[in-house]
Amino acid sequence: MTVLELLESLVATPSLSGEEAAVARRLWGALAGRGLPAEVVQERNVLVRLRGRSPGPTLLFNSHLDTVPPVSGWTRDPFRPTREDGRLYGLGANDAKGCVAAMAGAVAAVAAAGGPLRGTLLFAATCSEEAGPSGLEALLPSLGPIDDAVVGEPTGLQICVAQNGLLILELTAAGRAGHAARPQLADNALYHAARDVLALEALAGRLDRDHPAGDGTSLAVTVLQGGDRHNVIPGECRIVVDLRTTSAHTPEYLVARVRGEVRSLVRVRSDRLRARATPPGALVLAAARAALPDAPLVSSPTLSDWAHLEGVAAVKLGPGLSEVSHTADEWVEIGAVEKAAEVYRRIAAELLGSPK
Repeated sequence: MTVLELLESLVATPSLSGEEAAVARRLWGALAGRGLPAEVVQERNVLVRLRGRSPGPTLLFNSHLDTVPPVSGWTRDPFRPTREDGRLYGLGANDAKGCVAAMAGAVAAVAAAGGPLRGTLLFAATCSEEAGPSGLEALLPSLGPIDDAVVGEPTGLQICVAQNGLLILELTAAGRAGHAARPQLADNALYHAARDVLALEALAGRLDRDHPAGDGTSLAVTVLQGGDRHNVIPGECRIVVDLRTTSAHTPEYLVARVRGEVRSLVRVRSDRLRARATPPGALVLAAARAALPDAPLVSSPTLSDWAHLEGVAAVKLGPGLSEVSHTADEWVEIGAVEKAAEVYRRIAAELLGSPK
């Protein structure tokens, strides 16, 4: 089975977050059919471990099997892979089954070469990247120490060396409920919330100016909830804020900035997904640059499983375009997927000494 045929097989197998068991079995069958020591872990993750003949580093290839549900606007069957004008259309083709198929092809090529591999090559195709902690985060304790990693996500085969983190805040604007016919006896929480939303908009602009090159810290109000009937002045209104963080500012600093701008009570809902950056002298970065000497180094505002790889030197790299993820008629360039398989193989060769 070629890399492209494997990708078509994966796209044709629905795998919404939490429902990846069928696609995990499909991938396991393809890998086992190539003679690889593949196993299905916790029903929805697939793991291959290639041990070298001599000691050396452990390199992890990781990408995810799950997809978001099809959005509105599809003009074709999202689960029927279609080749057209050099592209493969289908749900997950771009995010991130193209990466999974290319990594599988690279691991198969390394194994088939049969050379003096040193260290260990791990390939983990995991579940629940789009939603939930059951994938790489849950699998990591069983993998042992990892020195380097390549996280497969659509980067246009550019080498991503920085990824934003995620900080979610929940604000509560408090007032005093009352009858809409006597507003002077109440304290409308919606008005307090509105003023805080405008203050947050202004703060977002200042944070943007801190990073004029883009892909910096960002702030967005994403939920505003208050009131449920026309004749009651609400005494409370909830605001949810999505902050994408960089290594320039700690989450604690950003929480303090928000608290300094609003009257609402600020509660941290989540701050565990921290920003990541590739160490300048990382071996995996050197290997990626050797495999893609003309590729630019970029940063990414979107999350991936890289967030779970604390203390691991990693890059994010894969075929496809981030802008195409989660869109109708999702597609990936066929040539990019085939190229990615060779790029991943070369990275493994550079780091683990397998034949080039």
